[in-house]
Amino acid sequence: MATFPRTWAEIDLGAFRRNLQAIRKRLSPPVRFCLVVKANAYGHGLIPICRTAANSGADWLAVATAQEGIAVREAEIQKPVLVLAPILPLEAPQTVHYDLRTTVDTLEIAEAISEAAQKQGKIAKVHLKVDTGMARFGVLPHLAPDMALRVSKLPNVEIEGVSTHFANAGGDHEFTTKQFESFRHALAQMESLGVAPPIRHCANSSASMLRPEMQMDMARIGVFSYGIKHIDFPELDVEPILRWKTRIMAMRTLPAGSTVGYNCTCRLDRESRIATVGVGYGDGYPRALSNVGCVLIHGRRAPITGLVAMDQMMVDVTDIPEAKIGDDVGLVLGEVTARELATLVGTTPHEIPTRIMARVPRSYSSG
Repeated sequence: MATFPRTWAEIDLGAFRRNLQAIRKRLSPPVRFCLVVKANAYGHGLIPICRTAANSGADWLAVATAQEGIAVREAEIQKPVLVLAPILPLEAPQTVHYDLRTTVDTLEIAEAISEAAQKQGKIAKVHLKVDTGMARFGVLPHLAPDMALRVSKLPNVEIEGVSTHFANAGGDHEFTTKQFESFRHALAQMESLGVAPPIRHCANSSASMLRPEMQMDMARIGVFSYGIKHIDFPELDVEPILRWKTRIMAMRTLPAGSTVGYNCTCRLDRESRIATVGVGYGDGYPRALSNVGCVLIHGRRAPITGLVAMDQMMVDVTDIPEAKIGDDVGLVLGEVTARELATLVGTTPHEIPTRIMARVPRSYSSG
């Protein structure tokens, strides 16, 4: 028996391909295009996105965890896969087995990878992470040359790349420049010791577009690929590839003075038509949008009324008289963008699609 989802996400793979092509044109040959697909491809669906990207211009794929990388490999996707965060030593046998490029920032991790590679008769490729100011992972710049030398001497390990990550490439250009120069200095010191990995990479989406001189050998681009512009860069023509929708599940007319939702946070100042729609924070819709966000119904904005609940929320459709039960409701659609919603709740735009839970079905079209 057919069922109808109360909320769902539509992903336009045709638009995704066009975005990849637009980004590729902004990269200086022969810079590699590394598509970042962590967190379920920013909520868009890991495997469909990776399969499309593998045939649409991405040279590499980057994931956050070994588990994500293994999922890509088990889908028989053969592009190079970089695990961005350092793994645990106990994960080394799996990352070697699945031919994942691993990020290392300690000798302990590198030694675990070396041991696993020897046992499996393989050469494991690793990327050394240098912390130039993010303070998350990485070896400090003044220690990086010695670390690189030590890792380079481990059996069955090849240092394929060296990376760093910018803390505020879309905003603080002075600090980004400082990080870049620190990274370049560390690279020069490594080279003086005879360690010169072929893939140097530091640029994320913002740096790749705003500071093309920082693209180096590979650019790691995530958010722009999905058409989410978290910074103003009109030269890059990309479009959102995700539309998140729900349905009107119930409708009622309430008198002035009625309260709506948990904790009675909204009191109606006029007789109002209130629609209950089938999405809530259990689906990933931000509860912080309670009483401040809006949705699109018949192309018009309807304000969220009351607190967002786990599985539903209410919106005011008094000024949309044609609204009825079963109508589609746009959550992230058209003029209601991820960037607008993120601004309302004080977060970054790419958190919005990343929040969409697994229970929300995704559908894919070729555009």
